[in-house]
Amino acid sequence: MNEVEPEPTPPIFNMPTIIVLLIAVMVGIHAIVVWVIGEENLISIYEMFSFIPLAYSVDVSRLPVPNARFWSPLTHSFLHGDWTHLAINCVWLAAFGSAVARRFPPFRFLLFFGFAAVAGALAHYIFHSQSIVPVIGASGAVSACMGAAIRFAFVPGRSMSSVSSTPALTLVQSLSNRQVLMFVGVWFAFNWLFGSGVLPIMGADVSIAWEAHMGGFLFGWLAFGLFDPVKQRFS
Repeated sequence: MNEVEPEPTPPIFNMPTIIVLLIAVMVGIHAIVVWVIGEENLISIYEMFSFIPLAYSVDVSRLPVPNARFWSPLTHSFLHGDWTHLAINCVWLAAFGSAVARRFPPFRFLLFFGFAAVAGALAHYIFHSQSIVPVIGASGAVSACMGAAIRFAFVPGRSMSSVSSTPALTLVQSLSNRQVLMFVGVWFAFNWLFGSGVLPIMGADVSIAWEAHMGGFLFGWLAFGLFDPVKQRFS
């Protein structure tokens, strides 16, 4: 009698491990902030870990936590305003971050994610250097994953099974690809419409840092080649 090998059990999470870990960290941090630290201590948390543009425009002696300027461009991406904000970022990270993480080794993806968060914070600072409003959320880094994904998602003849090895479009090729340009145009338009308040988001009473989204997206799109280990390029 021939033995039939059992089919492998499908993974619970059909995502790269690094994406699962990032989501778990963000969920864990938000749970601690909400259930352990409490709302009465939010100001202290924001002073320590959120990105506040004005902190780079005033004398350090006026800052409650002067050294926070060194890490807040990164740490702000791990804080979220509420569970809905967190859930939206986690969903988009699972979708676009997974595609990018399948191409990058874990440590390289973390570097990409970190630099993207800083790029988003920098873009927001350029437009709001005198703002005292804290910026929180992983949207800038998640947007970078979207920007990176378009470099290989629109390659002609690409199959979903080859997402981790498909030679990417060069930056010049992506700038002349109609699908890429249409995606970028629509994405920027919707971000501006929602971020500027022209189209409200279900009664949300917080502003959207759309400049950070765009800064992250541009970083992912333009800097993708610096991180992509698949060296050969589509032609």
